[in-house]
Amino acid sequence: MDQYHAKETTNTNIFPKTTSTTRQSVSWTRGYFAFPPAVTQDGRIAFTFAINPPEEPEVLREREEQAARAAEAERQERLKEEAWQERLRRDIQRHEERLAQERAEALIGEMEWVRAGGSLRDANGRRDKVRTEQLREEIRILDEEARLVKLWDGYEARWRAVLAATDAVTFEDVPWPLPLTPRTVDELVPAAIEEFLFGSLRVRRNTVTRRERIRASLLKWHPDKAAALMSRVIREDQAVVREGIHTVFRCLKDMQDAYKPSPDMAEKSA
Repeated sequence: MDQYHAKETTNTNIFPKTTSTTRQSVSWTRGYFAFPPAVTQDGRIAFTFAINPPEEPEVLREREEQAARAAEAERQERLKEEAWQERLRRDIQRHEERLAQERAEALIGEMEWVRAGGSLRDANGRRDKVRTEQLREEIRILDEEARLVKLWDGYEARWRAVLAATDAVTFEDVPWPLPLTPRTVDELVPAAIEEFLFGSLRVRRNTVTRRERIRASLLKWHPDKAAALMSRVIREDQAVVREGIHTVFRCLKDMQDAYKPSPDMAEKSA
């Protein structure tokens, strides 16, 4: 290894000459200097440094290429790992979806069997009364929810049809908020209207609140909004239709006041 010696210093104040006797008594402490000095024959102190020569361009380029190849190999390994993880995630998702579909199909079959009057059996072949009663209750709830949704969907469909048409309208043609078309205004009672408007909100997958349902109904039954409908009502039914519209609107206003949040609740929400 090539060594380069630092220039000897001639400052006698810092490094005084020493005699041979003095040189023999000089003791350098281990670790005192990173590069321990040497004493020349004439008594001067000289420091020796190991200086690495600059690398050749070819060596430096080869080192950079090796680092680049290592980084690319690491990137490829990372991409392989990510692809494997993604494939594993998709396989698990497909497996779970397949199991969910199988469970849903099995549940549908069980419900059809129970609906037809059959009873379920456990793994040992015995009648499973608990499971059978649970499915019967679920069937009852599903049937009720389907009835309520059908009523509300039919009500909305009648409104769309009557607004899209241009022919004359009678009292029976008006989509009153009741399960059955009323024969007179006297059947437009608050309890029946409230039950009809809020019935479909009991469906488990519903996301509409009572206040939202009331607000939308007020816009629909406001006398000013119903003016276009009133203009098409036949002469002999105009009075009774107008009375019915005002009756429904007053009922909705009362419902709005009943479900209006208290001042304390309003302050908390604010």
